[in-house]
Amino acid sequence: MELTPAYLHTAAESYNAEIRAVDFAEGDTEKIRQEINDWAAATTNNLISEILPEGSLTELSRFVLTNAIYFKGVWETQFPKDLTEDHEFHRLDGADPVEVPFMTLGSGKRKLFLSQEDDFQVLKLPYEGDESGGMQYSMCVFLPYERDGLRAMVDALPAADESLLDYIPNDRSEVRKLLLPKFKLSFFCSLTKVLKGLGLREAFTEEADLSGLVEKRVCDVRLDDVFHKAVVEVNEEGTEAAGCTAASGRVKQCARKPMDFVADHPFAFYIVEEVSGAVVFAGHVLDPSSSQ
Repeated sequence: MELTPAYLHTAAESYNAEIRAVDFAEGDTEKIRQEINDWAAATTNNLISEILPEGSLTELSRFVLTNAIYFKGVWETQFPKDLTEDHEFHRLDGADPVEVPFMTLGSGKRKLFLSQEDDFQVLKLPYEGDESGGMQYSMCVFLPYERDGLRAMVDALPAADESLLDYIPNDRSEVRKLLLPKFKLSFFCSLTKVLKGLGLREAFTEEADLSGLVEKRVCDVRLDDVFHKAVVEVNEEGTEAAGCTAASGRVKQCARKPMDFVADHPFAFYIVEEVSGAVVFAGHVLDPSSSQ
């Protein structure tokens, strides 16, 4: 199967993509799978050691498109490791609480990016900026007041035609107490059902037209599956995150009196590039003691 010159040029020049030719029909598909997984591991600093699961490649496979992103951010204000202590984290649905390490900045009032709404708080923790003064990343933590309020918080805003990002604070407020659990999350899924639900159906059928990809129309070339995996780790120094995929502005309400931010129950987080407003990583922390 020969790729078109236009595709090869665009992949290399616009996306800095590396293209390798392999023989699925006659070659060792398990070895090919391992080579692709090794690439993912190297690209994500070993946060993602496997993107293609066992059995995902066969002699009928024709191509694999793999994309990876790696992010490592150091907090603008780091959490002292000697102040990290275990506290209870209350899980959903009445499950027993778990003891996990919580990070803190110590006693005394501090000026932090914190806003409060009727049902939740938003804390923004900036990462150190790059030397060029260009991109600026932050982690934004959305904490519902109710211990079981995560689902209602996330569901209510889209229904009101609002985004959680509209609530990110831009001004600092006095904070008396800050407790945030250390956590590491790992997520893997097939995106095929999601993509079909978004309207990308024909690419998975025999009617798939990949003429922009291959020199000649090949009747048996189509998308078979799309895998996605993401890993996010947050500790006292900052955040390390990786993602890999194969195939109304409003006025913010800043806190006017000293507040506490104690994330001892499920919350949502976003890693945001503030100049563009792009969400680089997003997730929910339901149990910091589990990496799943």
